[in-house]
Amino acid sequence: MNYALKFGVVKMLKKIIAFMLAGIMSVLMSGCMDTSVENMLSPPKLLDEQNEIYNELIKSVGQGVKLVYPRSGEYRSAFVIYDFDEEPGDEALVFYESKNTAAGEVALRMRIFDKVDGKFETVYDIACAGSEVERIRFERLGKGGDINIIVQYTLLNQTEKVFSVYKYENHTPVERYSSTYVCLDVFDINGDGADELITVNYDKTTQTSSAMMFADEEEGFAKLSQTNLYGGTADYIGVTAGMLSDDKAALFLDYSKGSGQSGTDVIYCVSNKLYCPNSDNSNIVRVTNDYMSEIYCCDIDGDGLVEIPSTRILPGYETQSRNEQLYAVEWYTVASNRFVLEHYSYFSNKYHFALIFPSRWQGVVTAVPDFTRSEVVFISYDERMGLDLENAAEIMRVRVVDKDDERGLEDAKELMFIGETDETYYCIAQQSGSGVGKLALTESELKNCFKIL
Repeated sequence: MNYALKFGVVKMLKKIIAFMLAGIMSVLMSGCMDTSVENMLSPPKLLDEQNEIYNELIKSVGQGVKLVYPRSGEYRSAFVIYDFDEEPGDEALVFYESKNTAAGEVALRMRIFDKVDGKFETVYDIACAGSEVERIRFERLGKGGDINIIVQYTLLNQTEKVFSVYKYENHTPVERYSSTYVCLDVFDINGDGADELITVNYDKTTQTSSAMMFADEEEGFAKLSQTNLYGGTADYIGVTAGMLSDDKAALFLDYSKGSGQSGTDVIYCVSNKLYCPNSDNSNIVRVTNDYMSEIYCCDIDGDGLVEIPSTRILPGYETQSRNEQLYAVEWYTVASNRFVLEHYSYFSNKYHFALIFPSRWQGVVTAVPDFTRSEVVFISYDERMGLDLENAAEIMRVRVVDKDDERGLEDAKELMFIGETDETYYCIAQQSGSGVGKLALTESELKNCFKIL
């Protein structure tokens, strides 16, 4: 679709949206909807079951109870109702703090309720391992079949974390394992059709990190494997579960090294043994500056497999200060326990696109942003010409146009449309001639290489 037609469609949609908004406002002004401040500010009422549990909690603990809410995950209510013993009827967990807590006692507590003759009654009360509830999970681990209650906590300083694993049997929570952690995920990493618990721990004394894998075995809850990691940090900033080649599941752990540098540890499993290839020796490292924000592992090429990013200085920016340098992003996979380069790309955090370079571009093509025109210009790099756009051999340019920018849309009518988001159009101008030669991209190459983020 050319830009003239697209521009007309956008104007028509704006009129439709304005008409719909006017209709909604007329309904609001006519009083057909109750918009009183009192109704909008009133807190949501507790459901009957929650009221019943809350009243039972007050009866057991006394007034002055402060309910504590999990900060993340699927269960965010103070009242977590779930059938975790698989007997008829649900159970309930409530996290709370009480003003009646004696000096020296743990303030945060978890109370368990069970249904007896159709009504919730207190059956157990536990002192929690942390000061705030980060997340609660109910998970079957391995092929043992038991439901595990996994509670993740943070401590007062918000930098240390603790998790506990419970099994509920005979109306009693039995703690199966508890430890500090910096990362935690539940994922079928060994490919046996059942999930495992994967945790990452950081040893302050040795300043090393390690990953552990847990599951239910015939003898009960057990640690199946442990491996050292190479990040050597407690500051993990992202965890991605995905696939490597050969249908091998993996966890991709992005971490910060400080001073604007970050990297990735990759964990995978073979024959119930965890492996982590050495990212330090492979120089898998990313740098951030004014032009490059943090990048995380992702499926950059759409093949269903996760790739690991690493930055390299683009040709022509080697002698500039770090804050002025532009970087290419290399994308790696893991094979035979080592990192293998798959792609070399330009990656724009600002304009939310990536361009994967064909092999004939690598080392001889660089990029120059033109922020005044919302463009990135790709040129054939010649050290004698440097990054001077007036003298360099331009290959192509990518322009980003806001859909609300009528002037920008008009100026871009003659360019080639290549993709869009809800807010933005992406278009391309390709050059030809002796300066471009074999560096020109074919239409199929453009389609395969241009990625909207």
